[in-house]
Amino acid sequence: MYSSSDIKKALKKTGIKKGDTIFLSTSLGLLGKPNIKNLKNINQICEFIYKAVNNFIGKEGNILVPTYSYSIGKGEIFKPQKTQPAKSIGPFARFFLKQKNIIRSIDPMISVAGKGPLVNKLLSSIPHTSYGKDCIFERLNSIKKSKCCSIGLGYNMVPFLHYLDWKNKVPFRYDKYFKGKILINKKICKVIWHYPVRYRKKSAFSDGYKLGKKALEKKILKEFKLGSGMVYSCDYKKYVKFANKEVKKDPWLTASGKL
Repeated sequence: MYSSSDIKKALKKTGIKKGDTIFLSTSLGLLGKPNIKNLKNINQICEFIYKAVNNFIGKEGNILVPTYSYSIGKGEIFKPQKTQPAKSIGPFARFFLKQKNIIRSIDPMISVAGKGPLVNKLLSSIPHTSYGKDCIFERLNSIKKSKCCSIGLGYNMVPFLHYLDWKNKVPFRYDKYFKGKILINKKICKVIWHYPVRYRKKSAFSDGYKLGKKALEKKILKEFKLGSGMVYSCDYKKYVKFANKEVKKDPWLTASGKL
């Protein structure tokens, strides 16, 4: 069982500070039961985590949450105000989208939602690419005090992994362009969206464990126990810089094997 103060302690111990901009990934089931009286549903746990994180980083801080829907890949119209995140993304993303003053990017594959003074700058007027030039993961690299934070997930969770792959032109992924539709200002707009994909071979599956392990060994990625799980956090810029160097040395570092 874990408390709100335990969450704040874990954030502090892994380097998160007041005023930070954090890309927050979660898997709440792996943490065990939180210290909530009359716990009835998962939304209570989501609210418990959200309040603790939000209070910790303060009004000057920013929270970004993956709300990936993969809509265009499924032939569906992406509606930023209505389309739900894919079930694989977890319940926290759906909870987060219901909160006040949330902005969501118009990315019909891997939209990101955010709250805070910088999220409009980060998520608005994005180019039609998920991992290419000026994507959210590139924009985050220009923000001061930006952090990656995963609660309940493993050290393999690297938010910018496919941006890293695209930037380094790894041999197991290639550029693909999807035709689809997005609802913008009550109008359905046709778009062509750039989304690099992997080759259809088992060896091309993504693998963040090798990179994550190296980051832990170099103490770029910090860890602290929370409940029955872990919290991992790191400085975004430092991790991107480190990861670029490692992938240049081994282009297959972020894949499960070789073609």
